Amino acid sequence: MEAPQPRGFSGSTLTLDEQRVLYHRWSAGEAALPHEAFIGLAALLHAATTTELRHLTLMDIGTASRTVRFPGRSVDLALDDATWRALEACLTHRQALNTDNPHVLVTRLTRVTTDPAGAAHIRDSLAPAGLLPRTLRSTRLLTLADELDIKQLTVALGMSYGGTAHYR
Repeated sequence: MEAPQPRGFSGSTLTLDEQRVLYHRWSAGEAALPHEAFIGLAALLHAATTTELRHLTLMDIGTASRTVRFPGRSVDLALDDATWRALEACLTHRQALNTDNPHVLVTRLTRVTTDPAGAAHIRDSLAPAGLLPRTLRSTRLLTLADELDIKQLTVALGMSYGGTAHYR
């Protein structure tokens, strides 16, 4: 006999009020450091993964069109004003480090190498907000799965059908 497994997503997500507070923290507040704001907004608004954020390079940014192409995705993503300002703050921070590292998110340890920041840096950057990146991404994926056709979602995010299906 087989026990039926619950269908759908069962991970942690944020309420709309929680999302608003975070959006304000990262877009209008002065409390957040540049990496926290960009990582938070990219995950919450654009469903960016830790891997996509770690491996984002200067070559992936379209300055004139205000777009990014997260590694693994097939389309350029137009950034909203808040995420673009957060990205610009990261680039200013990066420039102050005087580095040749091609990645957007550069740390004290990676500024003298060409390595991407570690996954722990992504996680630790969101610690002041008390969140994990996957919670932000899951929140966005649930919203997108509700609003978009599953095929559009898989193409837009570079995911497999199986990867997006459980968000339905």
